[in-house]
Amino acid sequence: MHAAGPVRHLWLPGAGVQLHGLAFGNPDITAPTVLLLHGVTGHAWLWHDVAQQLAVTHRVIAYDLRGHGDSQWAVDEKYGTEHHIADLAALADALQLERFALAGLSWGALVGIGFAAANPERIERLAIVDVEASFSLDQDAVLERPISFDTMEQVVKWEREANPRAPDALLRLFAQQSVRPCAGGRWERKHDPYFLRRWPFRQDDRWADLARLEMPTLLLNGASSFVRGDVMQRMAERVAGATEFGRIENAGHLIPLDAPVTLGARLRCFLDPP
Repeated sequence: MHAAGPVRHLWLPGAGVQLHGLAFGNPDITAPTVLLLHGVTGHAWLWHDVAQQLAVTHRVIAYDLRGHGDSQWAVDEKYGTEHHIADLAALADALQLERFALAGLSWGALVGIGFAAANPERIERLAIVDVEASFSLDQDAVLERPISFDTMEQVVKWEREANPRAPDALLRLFAQQSVRPCAGGRWERKHDPYFLRRWPFRQDDRWADLARLEMPTLLLNGASSFVRGDVMQRMAERVAGATEFGRIENAGHLIPLDAPVTLGARLRCFLDPP
């Protein structure tokens, strides 16, 4: 696991919910800032090793989407991508970020695309990590997964089987931060159980938004991911601004977990061009 500076917890307002974030690197509000967004059933700690690398030159904040990690769950299951975009806007305002960089994985990338398309003047650079702009599967077509575990070792074992390429220390950190204690000495997932049966982002179609992205944009695809590289290449062709497309070897869908060193280096080059 990449060792660097301390991690600080933040509690920030979203659009009607309280959001939990992790701050890495320079706490100076004038430092260049990059926000990191995870995907469905994930959380901010997924970005730990990547964030530590980016924190050498940036103020880095990864946060839990509503209903995930230590952020507040939504009332009336308000979990559409537009709700997350509204949260991002409120969080950026609370942090006094007039302009910032953004990197999002999966659902977090869809949130980033939507926000950047609507607010191009606020996004300096955008990284879209392993997602397609639209989906053929229904939002209720969710694979079955356990909501709770008897022991922490069972949590780690489950995550290891799901993410065989991830470095051990980072995988254990990710697993530990994915659950909280519950009755009977068991461990339950931190995210809202809603996401065990529905993934609302499957209703998204962000193709039109891509054509509104005028900022430098990087699209990255895991070489072993189920996300199709040819689709992401077509997405890159739709972007109006300067665009890069690349693949990350030895990585599945959760690239920040599988290949943090490679992803961190790629993002550093993108965020700090010569």
